[in-house]
Amino acid sequence: MIHVRLPDGSSRELSDGASAKDLALSIGPGLAKAAVAAKVNDAIVDLARPLPDGAEVALLTKRDPEALEVLRHSAAHLMADAILRVYPKAQLTIGPVVEGGFYYDIYSPDEKISPDDFAKIEGEMQKIAKAGVAFERHEVGGGAGDEVYARYKAIDGGNNKFKQEIVDGLKAQGATLSFYKHGDFVDLCRGPHVPDTGWLKHVKLTHISGAYWRGDADREQLIRVYGTAFFSKEDLKEHLDLIEEAKKRDHRVLGEQLDLFTFNEEAPGFPFFAPRGTMLFNLLVDYMRSLLRRRGYKEVKTPLILSEELWHTSGHYDNYLENMFFTKLKLRDEKEPSHIHDNVEEERPMAVKPMNCPGHLMVYRTRHHSHNEFPLRFAEMGLVHRREMSGVRHGLFRVQAFTQDDAHHFCTPDQIEGEIGMLIDFFKEVYGAFDLDDVRIELSTRPEKSIGSDEMWEKAESALENALDHKGIEYVVNAGDGAFYGPKIDFHIRDVLKRSWQCGTIQLDFSMPERFGLTYIGADGNKHTPVMLHRACYGSLERFMGIIIENYAGKFPLWLAPEQIQVLPISEKFFDYAKEVTAKLLDAGLRAEANLKDDRVGYKIRQASLQKIPYQIVVGEKEQENGTINVRSRDKGELGEMSLEAFLNSVSEERDPKRAAAPSQAA
Repeated sequence: MIHVRLPDGSSRELSDGASAKDLALSIGPGLAKAAVAAKVNDAIVDLARPLPDGAEVALLTKRDPEALEVLRHSAAHLMADAILRVYPKAQLTIGPVVEGGFYYDIYSPDEKISPDDFAKIEGEMQKIAKAGVAFERHEVGGGAGDEVYARYKAIDGGNNKFKQEIVDGLKAQGATLSFYKHGDFVDLCRGPHVPDTGWLKHVKLTHISGAYWRGDADREQLIRVYGTAFFSKEDLKEHLDLIEEAKKRDHRVLGEQLDLFTFNEEAPGFPFFAPRGTMLFNLLVDYMRSLLRRRGYKEVKTPLILSEELWHTSGHYDNYLENMFFTKLKLRDEKEPSHIHDNVEEERPMAVKPMNCPGHLMVYRTRHHSHNEFPLRFAEMGLVHRREMSGVRHGLFRVQAFTQDDAHHFCTPDQIEGEIGMLIDFFKEVYGAFDLDDVRIELSTRPEKSIGSDEMWEKAESALENALDHKGIEYVVNAGDGAFYGPKIDFHIRDVLKRSWQCGTIQLDFSMPERFGLTYIGADGNKHTPVMLHRACYGSLERFMGIIIENYAGKFPLWLAPEQIQVLPISEKFFDYAKEVTAKLLDAGLRAEANLKDDRVGYKIRQASLQKIPYQIVVGEKEQENGTINVRSRDKGELGEMSLEAFLNSVSEERDPKRAAAPSQAA
């Protein structure tokens, strides 16, 4: 007999070899029917896996977030099986679960898979789901005599080099090969999976993109087919509705419609901001600067290009080389001026900065410092450049040049907790101003590629953990995802479409100040190395702009709107009065323009509505005679005739990001 412990602290006695399914049956038939998978000693496993003696076991149902991942993992296998039925010459590679669904990378040089074929693929998926075939786990050695392994190799032609590469890599690591089989389909997989394909009735293919094997542009090009899955028809419909809404809110489309920004092939991955987009960008900067001043930050400005040697000292060269831009000298040939020598060797090679931290370290190092100055906070709206493959660039979300609202805190070890507490409150205030109140915090620990000693990393990780615990902050640990120089706290914000974005970050660094020889005079009169906190709240201003464009569907609150008011005279006779009203609005500090084009007022109203301008002021004979204005609100409709003073009083709260009510976010 074996004994297992349940989440409520109770124990159960089961027969040797009993599975999680047996445990569920021993508790009740309802739970056995509802159970999807099990968490055994914190590892998610299939219900059919035998339980070890003394295990802590939690049975997962559709109410548990982990169960949805299991469902989607199984749906990826379902999709792969269906694709092979429709495209028998296709070859499978990998198919993981991702945010909001799953994908499978397919190699199909002879047959192109397109969204037009989704109906056929989904038809096959429905047949497999209706059959309710069990998912079976098999662990084999991968030898010629293994029946399951032979079937795995045979399902997509028997000559899949991608599979062989994966298998060879696992064998080299000494890992066990585990396969999952449902019906005639079998795939290499760690699992876990739902009990059978009958759970997979609410699955939908969503879109297709390109990919490269192993993410290497020099390797084979693959077709990445995305899908999603839910436990209920209602949840699937809600998700698909959100996808459709996201298409309407696509910041690339709205950026063009609202004349905010464009991209040009002459500068791939580098945005061009139009006047309105520049205004929005500057509003983000101005709002952040107003908060920085109140928190004692000192703004600095550091060079865009620095010595390549500096990046060796910081560790970026070794850990970030592939993402950096380097300057190269070109010279005309002295004898043949038409001939240009490329990549001429320089005495002092230079590199374009991918991050601002070394520049701030150099500013710190220009003079001596005392502990009485701490915490010392340097801030910079710093433009950085990072190489990004064309396949991953995406509007403002992934560009090759972006502005960080970057800052570095220099402090003593006993000031770490206070600085982190201040930053957590600071970041939440910022996100709240943009109606992004759903914030999740992750603690990311030491990555495989890192600098610094084990002792330094243990000290840094403990400092962040203690700061979060003492402040009573809920967080999850994201193991191995820290920066190469230190652990970090990441802020994930969820927008109106329930999508998660990683924006803010606080990174603790004991290493880089030491590498640059930074010191301060402590209370004991001796020299010490300061602790450095790297932090950014927006992260990338360009990316954050893209997020809020989509969060608001371009309908910015008044304080954030690039153009707050448009004054519309009904005819040329009232142009002068329109100019007079506009001037008074400008004097009051509002961003207003008069539309003096030779168009009908109805057309002007429609154009202002399409541009999502918060307020339109229509003026004609009546308004001119009465010295009034006629107001139309984007969010509230017709407000009617009123004095200019009454209008200014009515919008006073909307002009303040801390007092403005959340606007309507409907598309």
